[in-house]
Amino acid sequence: MAAVLKILSPGILASLQDEGRQGYAGFGVPRSGAADSLSLQLGNALVGNTPFETAIEFRFLGPKVIAEGGRIRLGLAGDVTAEHKFADSGESIAIKPWQSLTLDDGDVLAVDPLKDGATGYLTVEGGFDLAPVLDSCSTYARARLGGVNGLPLQAGDKIQTKQLHPQDGLERIVSDPISTLTKTIRVLAGPQDDYFSEVEISKFIGGHYKVSSDVDRMGIRLEGPELEPLPEKGSDLISDGIVPGAIQVPGSGQPIILFVDCQTIGGYPKIGVVITSDLPLLGQLVPGNEICFQLVSLEEAQAARKARKSELERAISSIQDYFGEGVMDLKALYEVNLIGGVVNASLTGHFPGHLEGGTNEKN
Repeated sequence: MAAVLKILSPGILASLQDEGRQGYAGFGVPRSGAADSLSLQLGNALVGNTPFETAIEFRFLGPKVIAEGGRIRLGLAGDVTAEHKFADSGESIAIKPWQSLTLDDGDVLAVDPLKDGATGYLTVEGGFDLAPVLDSCSTYARARLGGVNGLPLQAGDKIQTKQLHPQDGLERIVSDPISTLTKTIRVLAGPQDDYFSEVEISKFIGGHYKVSSDVDRMGIRLEGPELEPLPEKGSDLISDGIVPGAIQVPGSGQPIILFVDCQTIGGYPKIGVVITSDLPLLGQLVPGNEICFQLVSLEEAQAARKARKSELERAISSIQDYFGEGVMDLKALYEVNLIGGVVNASLTGHFPGHLEGGTNEKN
């Protein structure tokens, strides 16, 4: 039987997430899924999984877990460190960001608070043994869908893994990880940008907004320049469809970026929509961050998506064996040409001005 990962402490807002529920918005079911899909994919690549294998997502502070019933290989994704405590010796070692590690039966991993950003992931080699709900294992707590009992992870939860025997070999590390921290969020105009004058749109694009304390997987409230709709339009409309990344402007005039757990319809005008390639960046915003918006065309959004894909592929290709701190990487050493050149000191001409004719011509 495969090992179990037990939650000793869930940290903050830890939940199980994958790619999310695609195609159910028409039934009122939010997409959910990873808040930072780039980090999830890179973390899964670190342990040899498919890109969107279900992982533990945590916000701000990671969980403390223990392996029970066997060995489990984990991947730590995000700018976050951890402490691995060995059951047999009681000793502990520090785990670097973007590194894999293997827990033996009884070993404990305690994930530290994130240094930068808001979201990190624990991926597990082979994935968790979960029953999908509406084609996804993602947790949507407001409707108690997916995950473990449809809720954020709790102390005492046990999650069965699929991998009977983790693969042997060295641990792995992402030597050139992708960054999902930014101060600029790119948007497409609309679909209700006609509710705002050019002056208000310029205020939205040119203004600086601060992420408020009211931020979660459903939405990100901003504080900054107030936006006023045209008098004949107002702040209300007949409810229409919403997707993650839509930027609503309610009566307060303060924009709200709707996120992965957002509702499927809404009745406030949407001045813009965050482009697909920048959606993962929203998952790393913390209260107090300052951001600004950049308006782009559809063609620029498509180019950005291709560029982001290439960036992720580059990061995945940088994954390499990790030998530990202070240990010589013999494989890398053997692959490097340590000889820069060979000379024959007995021949003249090899050291101009020094050994010509056996004498130093400068003397």
